[in-house]
Amino acid sequence: MPRSATRAATALEDLVPLGDTRTAVLLSTSGVVEWGCDTLDGSAHFAALLGGPEHGHWTLAPQGTGRATRSAWDGDALVLVQEWDTDDGSVRVTSFMPPQPAGSRLSRLHQIVEGLTGTVAMASHYAPAFGYGRLPGHVRWVARQGGTDALALTAGSVTLLLDGPGHEPAAAPGRGWSAEFTVAAGEQHPLTLTVGGSGTTAWPAPTPSVDLTATRRDWKSWASHLTYQGPYREAVLRAAALLRLLTVRETGAVAAALTTSVPEWIGGARNWDYRYCWLRDSALTVEALVRLGFLEEAARWRQWLVRAVGGDLEQAAIMYTLDGGRDLTERELDWLPGYAGSTPVRVGNGAAGQAQHDVYGELIQALVACERAGMPADPDVDALMVALGERICTVWRLEDAGIWEVRGPWRHFVHSKLLCWQGLDLLVGWASDRAAAGVPVTAPDAVGRWTQAREAIKASVCRNGYSEQAGVFTQYYGGRELDAAVLLMAPAGVLPPDDKRLVSTVEAVMRDLVDANGFVRRYRPRPDGAVDGLTDDEGAFIACSFHAVEALAALGHTREARTLFERLLALRTPHGVLSEMWDADRQQLTGNLPQGFSLWALVSAALALDPTAPSPLVRVPRHRRPLDAEASA
Repeated sequence: MPRSATRAATALEDLVPLGDTRTAVLLSTSGVVEWGCDTLDGSAHFAALLGGPEHGHWTLAPQGTGRATRSAWDGDALVLVQEWDTDDGSVRVTSFMPPQPAGSRLSRLHQIVEGLTGTVAMASHYAPAFGYGRLPGHVRWVARQGGTDALALTAGSVTLLLDGPGHEPAAAPGRGWSAEFTVAAGEQHPLTLTVGGSGTTAWPAPTPSVDLTATRRDWKSWASHLTYQGPYREAVLRAAALLRLLTVRETGAVAAALTTSVPEWIGGARNWDYRYCWLRDSALTVEALVRLGFLEEAARWRQWLVRAVGGDLEQAAIMYTLDGGRDLTERELDWLPGYAGSTPVRVGNGAAGQAQHDVYGELIQALVACERAGMPADPDVDALMVALGERICTVWRLEDAGIWEVRGPWRHFVHSKLLCWQGLDLLVGWASDRAAAGVPVTAPDAVGRWTQAREAIKASVCRNGYSEQAGVFTQYYGGRELDAAVLLMAPAGVLPPDDKRLVSTVEAVMRDLVDANGFVRRYRPRPDGAVDGLTDDEGAFIACSFHAVEALAALGHTREARTLFERLLALRTPHGVLSEMWDADRQQLTGNLPQGFSLWALVSAALALDPTAPSPLVRVPRHRRPLDAEASA
């Protein structure tokens, strides 16, 4: 099927995520639902984000208007309040997805239209397109008391049910359903979209006002667990709330982002599907939440991890579907023109078959954080921890695809070795703490192996990962390229902060890997694709810029670190959202969103900067300088 013509893409800065830890949508500040799936990693029925209105959307706004006059969250809750001022009056639309009870197979998006002044003419244009923009759905009606029946559209295993003002077929055939109505000051008109299975037999009538109260209560209760009370509370709590949207209440999995194929570079081919559960990304998300006092998501994730691994780390994948499946076959959707014309549009992810040895260290990092935060020990988790240590001892000498999932040659990536070292370092400390408490978890010979391997990894990195000629730790053994992931060597504490090799590496990254705005690129792609197998460019990697904040703080350059951190906060959308990349040429966000990697890195950097924050539970550098070292120097 040929692609349709490319339209002007909605800026990522204008997109707002809403979710219920089962599924989610992206709603624009113009009142358009541009992205929505039946589950977080399921098939999209709203895919206008990657094409045009014909690929699925739902628009609800005053007739003839554009962006909302005002758009903001309702306090700490992820309840979106948007207001439009028109010549005839003003109107407010409150949009939210209420939490669903355990076992529910339904998700709901409520949009409550409320007149503020005058009388405003509203329009709803509802045009889902199932199967990522291809199918209009089979139509039927569900009887409701009060006269207006609900519109049900079904395709395959998914049914969408729309309650609210009566919708009629749009004037153009196959273009969805439309409703026009007026709202006067003091009036309310709720519209509710329910997502369920095609076999659902009970469709309870929606209760928007009751659900709004429940949603606000849920977010208030959740936010009350925040332990961080430092100067960046608003940014940290908002990042944590968006991370919560990436978690799946039913399974415990954590998605890396809500979207697929939003390009890392406009017009480029770095368009990947991030709606799955990477072991790395999920572990670092859980660690960030745990360090802030949010343990519920971590408890579910630990159990998901045990089930997903299935008792055999040698057969473990580096990513899974959100229900723990392993089929992530990558394919292209050739009927979608892509965000801003960026193709291909992909679903699935070919990196699922790679070896990425850093993931073992990050899993240990998160699991240790969970235990130190007070989560109860679990025999299955203990067994997994021991197995992770043994796995690192086996694989650390091998080449892999690394954290950046290169589609070029596998190499001895320095970051992978570093995380193997860090995992073993944490494991040795964990086993020591358990033994001191009288509850040893493994035989002494295992701890001895971990200790020996830890020292061997450090020696290998210092011998093979450092280029005397370039004066830096490089991306991989024998290379000369820089890699911003190596910045994590500073807060990890593998070397003291005054080690000349470490200092020169941080200086080189901050000199040679920054863009025109001073933000950090992860590495410099080569036109011949020699490093990552791809030939197009990309912008600054937002998480790596937050890594730079941590590295600078670890070296005692607190003032410089804080300045960079606050400049990074300015990249967030007005709703606190971060994507993956920053394009300095176009001065805009790029890449999938909301991006878990960017958000957990924000949290980690904020904690590194705040002397009043709880001591970090992991990555506690034994050599670290005090945060006021720069000021007192």
